[in-house]
Amino acid sequence: MTVTQSEIKRLRLMINEPSMAIYTDTDLTIRIEESACIDRYGVLPDEDDWEATYDIYKVASLIWLEKAAKLTDEFDFTADGGTFHRSQKHTMMLKQASYFESRSKALALHLKQYPITSVGSLGWEDLPYNEWIEQFESDLT
Repeated sequence: MTVTQSEIKRLRLMINEPSMAIYTDTDLTIRIEESACIDRYGVLPDEDDWEATYDIYKVASLIWLEKAAKLTDEFDFTADGGTFHRSQKHTMMLKQASYFESRSKALALHLKQYPITSVGSLGWEDLPYNEWIEQFESDLT
């Protein structure tokens, strides 16, 4: 697995950390490598012909959540005629985390398709209804 400098730079822009004071390139590289995912050909990261593909948005979301967690003890206060809303930082970091999480890749999506086998009077017909579904649903309650 090889993380490029451009991916690290892109992540730094996403998390608003231009310097290496808090997150070093090594830290970010490790986090990016942990987000390895299936490539565009459907090859898994542990296979030989895997094309390096990472979920940078997921990493950015996790880092924003980490940053927000560090601010949970900050509070709003009023002093000397001024009101200070320090909780806004926490709220905005959670919004950033949500923003990047919404752009991350889905963890899994399995669809099972059944072939349509017959043509009825109204066109293609769906699979026949199974009565066991009603029994199953009634057992749930």
